[in-house]
Amino acid sequence: MHDTALLKNLYELLAGGKLDRPKFFQMLARAVVQEIGCSRASIWFYAGPLQDQAVCESLYDAGDNQWASGIVLSEDDFAPYFEAMRSDKMIIASQARSHPATSCFNEGYFEPLNIYSLLDVGIEVGGSPIGLVCCEQTGGEKEWSQPDVQYLQQVGAMVGLALKKLG
Repeated sequence: MHDTALLKNLYELLAGGKLDRPKFFQMLARAVVQEIGCSRASIWFYAGPLQDQAVCESLYDAGDNQWASGIVLSEDDFAPYFEAMRSDKMIIASQARSHPATSCFNEGYFEPLNIYSLLDVGIEVGGSPIGLVCCEQTGGEKEWSQPDVQYLQQVGAMVGLALKKLG
């Protein structure tokens, strides 16, 4: 089982005003990488009038110890992925390059970044989807465990609570 103490601590720092939103999401993405043992983790929020875009709030890549943000994914380019997130609120793709919901990322995202596995969990506020938390494995496939999935679901729930509290 993964340790949730760091998640609770980050939430308390944010709620107490000791972390601003960008730093909170940076630290959260790095915590997910460390706890799950994946190569990259990121937090995305839906945008557009139909929530047909996902905008990266913060992405941490352990390979180069760097953060990124502002990447935009459009449903026009990745329709199977968006449809799966809407219907299932989660994608577990240890073989992401052949998974029906994620193979649409092969040419423009997975192959250039050497990504083989993906685990995504939705973020909701008041029962409405607002975004997702994403784990990616580079260099080879990763078999996502049930504790990995549960931990990422806890991360998604915590982000939803934090955003609700922040208004």
